[in-house]
Amino acid sequence: MRQSENTAAAGETLRRLFVYNGGFLTQTRVRRILRLEGFEVKVGLPDTGAMVGVWGQSPTAPRGEAVAARRDAPVLRVEDAFLRSVLPGRSGAPPLGLHLDTHGVHFDPAQPSDLELILRREPLDDAVLLRRARAAIARLKSAHLSKYNAFDPTAPVPEPGYVLVIDQTRGDASVKASGADRNTFREMLFAAREEFPGKRIVIKTHPETQAGHREGYFKDAELTESVTFCADAVSPWALLEGALAVYTVSSQMGFEAILAGHKPVVYGQPFYIGWGLTHDRTPLDRRQRSLTAVQVFAAAMILYPSWYDPFRDELCSLET
Repeated sequence: MRQSENTAAAGETLRRLFVYNGGFLTQTRVRRILRLEGFEVKVGLPDTGAMVGVWGQSPTAPRGEAVAARRDAPVLRVEDAFLRSVLPGRSGAPPLGLHLDTHGVHFDPAQPSDLELILRREPLDDAVLLRRARAAIARLKSAHLSKYNAFDPTAPVPEPGYVLVIDQTRGDASVKASGADRNTFREMLFAAREEFPGKRIVIKTHPETQAGHREGYFKDAELTESVTFCADAVSPWALLEGALAVYTVSSQMGFEAILAGHKPVVYGQPFYIGWGLTHDRTPLDRRQRSLTAVQVFAAAMILYPSWYDPFRDELCSLET
C-alpha cells in the first residue's frame, strides 16, 4: 500500500515541501498527513532535492508552479480524498485523507494524474485487493458514506422513477478543467428531458451550496412542474437507488453512481470516464481500457489516497 511504502519512519529524513498557500500552514491535519507521508512543510525557496506543494488547481497554485519552474523543482499536488469528512471543508471540517499526486490532478484531463496512470497501467487483478474493494463498496453503501456526510436519515427522498441531474458549485475546478460552464449544465438538463420525455427530473444540490458557501450552476428558472431541486440532506446512495438514470458533468457522485449500478451520462472528463462504465459525451481518446467498477474503486479508494486515523494519529487503510 502507498501508506506503508511512503510513511516516514522514526528518525528518517523528511523531504522538504515548500508551499505558497496559507492553508498548508494553518490546517494542522493536512500538515500531519503530509509529515506522516514523509514531507516537511516549509516556506521560502526550494533547494536541491526539495519539492513544491500546491493545492490542486486552487487560485494560489500558480504561485507554487511558477517557483517550481524557476527552481526546477518537482510539484506535489495535494487534494482532499474521496471520503473526506462529515461537513465540507468550508465549514471547518478537517480531511480524513489526501491525494498526493506527482503528475497532475485527478479531475484535470490535460495530463494524466497518478490515479489515471494506475488505472491505465496496473493489472488491478489481485484477488485480495478486489475482495477488499468489494467489501468496502458494500460498507460505504450500507453506512451511506460519501465525500461529505452530513446526511439526515429522516430527510424525504423523492418517489423512485426520476432522472437524477447533479449540480456542482459554480467555479468548481473540476468543471473548469473539463472545459465546462453554465451552458454545459443547461445542455445536460435539456438532454435529460429530451432523452427521458415525461419523466420527473430531480436536480441534486451540492452540499456546499446547501450550506450557503457557494452558488450552484442551476437556477430557479430551470424549475418546472417536472423539474425540482433536491436540497435536503439526503444520502446520495438513497437518491441513486431511486433514479432511472444519472447525468453529471464531473461530480464525484457520478463515480458513486457507477458503484450503485448506473452507467451515468457524463459531460466532463473526470477520472472515472473512459473505462467502459459511463456514457461519455466528451470522450478522452487516451483512455481505452475496459475496467470493472470494482477495479476503478480499488485504484481510486485503496491504491491512490493517503488515509489518516485521527484517533491513533497514524496513516491507515481505507477500511480503518
